[in-house]
Amino acid sequence: MKLSVPQFWRVKENQYKLIITVCGECGRKTMFKRPVCPHCGSSKVEYVESTGVGVLESFTKVYYKTNSSEDRLPELVGVIRLSEGVRVIGEIVGVREDELREDVKVEAVLRRYLSDDPYGVIYYGIKFKPVLTH
Repeated sequence: MKLSVPQFWRVKENQYKLIITVCGECGRKTMFKRPVCPHCGSSKVEYVESTGVGVLESFTKVYYKTNSSEDRLPELVGVIRLSEGVRVIGEIVGVREDELREDVKVEAVLRRYLSDDPYGVIYYGIKFKPVLTH
């Protein structure tokens, strides 16, 4: 996902926050900021920032290589049901695969995705990590 600096700044809200669209007509919630409800077509929508807390429903190990992901392979990717009721797919960090299990509570964290070069743009985005319980 290499973007120019102006392109990155235009979409940074979607990279740094989990925005949920709530329909004023049918009441359904969907992930990501949308101008119309994908369920009923209404343009009476409002945007709510998610708390970023949820539950891991399932996960898998990903070996797919892109130009910028060699140093992070394999990655753990999961389906997370956020506390607002919507699902999102995200990378799971801060835990080994043998320590991870379904139904664990997770929270959104801002982490580095890649950089253009040692002196270029550094891209950050949302990933998820298990919430530590004592």
